[in-house]
Order: sequence, then structure tokens, then C-alpha cells
Amino acid sequence: MWFKVKKPAMAVPSEELVRLRALQHLAEVFGVPEESLSLDARFGQELRANPVSDFKENQFDIVHNNIKDVADKRLLKEMAQGRLVIRSVGEYCEHMVRCSNINPEEVVRVLRLPATE
Repeated sequence: MWFKVKKPAMAVPSEELVRLRALQHLAEVFGVPEESLSLDARFGQELRANPVSDFKENQFDIVHNNIKDVADKRLLKEMAQGRLVIRSVGEYCEHMVRCSNINPEEVVRVLRLPATE
């Protein structure tokens, strides 16, 4: 008889760790020192991306994909309706924290957090 073995649920990373790693991740993506990032820094204003290319993702593409990858169907729907818009570093970090409770495996993957069980 074939059956699927359910994996044990992954432990939810701490909010502090997710916030810190989200900030570090943005610093890496945009190539800026972590200390220079403010939670109020806005995408497209204080944080600028390289020109768009057909062959390579720019920084905004990476951030946009991160945001969508960790979201559940409800959050994706809110984004599609314009009710959830992430414009700043602080909003990105809070989105990652919110999603770490919803989809911890994906947040761990996107932010490259150490996996804990």
C-alpha cells in the first residue's frame, strides 16, 4: 500500500530573526551596507534598481518574486486588488514576519534562514 508520509511541521522562526534576515537580504539584493538601510527607505526612491533586462532579473524583480513566493492565496488576492502594497523596507520586513507564520518553509527558503524543526 502506497501512502504519503507527512513531514513534521517546521518550527516558525522568531520575528526578530525574520526581520533581521529580511533586512540583510535586501542589503544583499541592492548591494548596499545593511547599516545604511532605513525601515522608511522606499523602493524606487531611496532604493533604486538596475535597468530592466530581458535576460536578467533586476532588484525589483527579485523583491517582487520574494513577496509573492512567501504569500498565501489570501495575500496574493489582496495584492492583486491593490489592498496590500509593499513600498518600503519596513513593509517588506513586516510582510516576511507575517508570512513566516503562514508559510514558514517558503520564508526560510527565500531568506536563506537556517531550517529548524
